[in-house]
Amino acid sequence: MKLGTFMMPLHPPEKDRTLSFEEDIEFVVRADELGFTEAWIGQHHTLAWEPIPSNDVFIANVLPRTQNIRLGSGVSILPQHHPVNVAVRLAYLDHLSRGRINCGFGQGGVPTDWGLFDLPDPQTQGLMTVESIDMILKLWQTDPPFDFQGKFYHIKLEGGMPEYGIGALLQPYQKPHPPIAMSIVRGSSRAARMAGQRGYIPISTNLVHGSTLAEHWQTYCAGAQEAGRPTPERSLWRVSRSIFIDETTESAWEHARNGALGGSFSYLRTLIESADMLDLMKHDPEMADEEVTLEYMLKTMCIIGDRDECLRQLLQLWEETGGFGTLLMIAHDWDDKEKWLACMETLTNDIVPALPDISG
Repeated sequence: MKLGTFMMPLHPPEKDRTLSFEEDIEFVVRADELGFTEAWIGQHHTLAWEPIPSNDVFIANVLPRTQNIRLGSGVSILPQHHPVNVAVRLAYLDHLSRGRINCGFGQGGVPTDWGLFDLPDPQTQGLMTVESIDMILKLWQTDPPFDFQGKFYHIKLEGGMPEYGIGALLQPYQKPHPPIAMSIVRGSSRAARMAGQRGYIPISTNLVHGSTLAEHWQTYCAGAQEAGRPTPERSLWRVSRSIFIDETTESAWEHARNGALGGSFSYLRTLIESADMLDLMKHDPEMADEEVTLEYMLKTMCIIGDRDECLRQLLQLWEETGGFGTLLMIAHDWDDKEKWLACMETLTNDIVPALPDISG
């Protein structure tokens, strides 16, 4: 199995912002040194817990500090950006990295972000996202002049002077374009179906039960079948999980309940409930909202314990999902830096090598 990371990031609002950003940089650099294969960086504008507003700027910062790890937008929230800006900025990063860039696309799920950009209802944003992806792909693979007319965007480039390089648009280093991924949250997600139809990388959220993860793969495969594509290889699938390993299971749970890990899940529950989507976290739709407690979330959505216990839980997750190619460790605030660094090292050196490997 391959090991990567998904950085939302997650920092308590009271923590100094500059220190938080420096910690995020150090985390990715350390992940690269340990052999993590990829890091996906989140983006939000109005969440103090998740304070990176520009993941492409963050990626540009860590590119020269790392050697091998692939860096991805996780995700570029397309309704909040014009497709041309997304296309040329990611293409530029692709060149600066000589092809070490992945591109995650999505529509976002934060109501205060929607209001900040005066965006329409979520269903319309979904349609905007699909059109934006199509526009970006055209921009990456079409030489001017062109005129792309959509429902939400009209993008044209005409009247250039090619002999002087006027009217040219930067295209990616990787051909035909960098690998594309989509984040998947709901079991019957339209994003999962679309990703399957198009052969994009599926990235499953860390905020659902294992049974929902299994449904993600079923929906993804259904999309591939509808499009007449070959049955997807499970090695393509990324599954995200919050993971905390300590010397004993008891000490791991004490730290998880009382530290930044527990605090982040209390925040995430509040955020998801405010968007009227608490059902996402339930393994049974008949569950009452009050049953989605911190203890429930930590037990059903996290991997917590000593080395042997965490290995047992990950093997159980493997069986429940049917297997996947890359485990994405969620980056949490370093409330105890030494413990989190030790957790990364144990996961890399002792646990992931013991997991089944179907990586392509």
